[in-house]
Amino acid sequence: MKYLKNNLCVIFTLFALSLGYSQSYKDDISIVLYSAEFIKNDDFSLKPFKEHNTNTFYLAKSKKIHADEKIIYLPTICLYNNGDLILKIEAGISMKLPESTTERLTEKIDQLLEDRF
Repeated sequence: MKYLKNNLCVIFTLFALSLGYSQSYKDDISIVLYSAEFIKNDDFSLKPFKEHNTNTFYLAKSKKIHADEKIIYLPTICLYNNGDLILKIEAGISMKLPESTTERLTEKIDQLLEDRF
């Protein structure tokens, strides 16, 4: 019985930690770049958005996250607000994000910040 209780505690703790991490990359205003190692040199820079929660997930290292988020094209940029998807910009078959990506993200972020007040 004690063995079962200890195992359940460990399982519950691991589950709780995984849930916490799985959503932490979408907390508050978050910009997430979904990409792959083979296009790493052409990645979009998240530096202009460093005051927000930013993350980059590479396909080889984060297959589950790519699948869960239904990422089809690489690279893809997603803007989240408290876990809700606000904007998704996909590269398409060209494997290049549109030149307007930074402007579109900035516009949506400004809108989100304005709506808070």
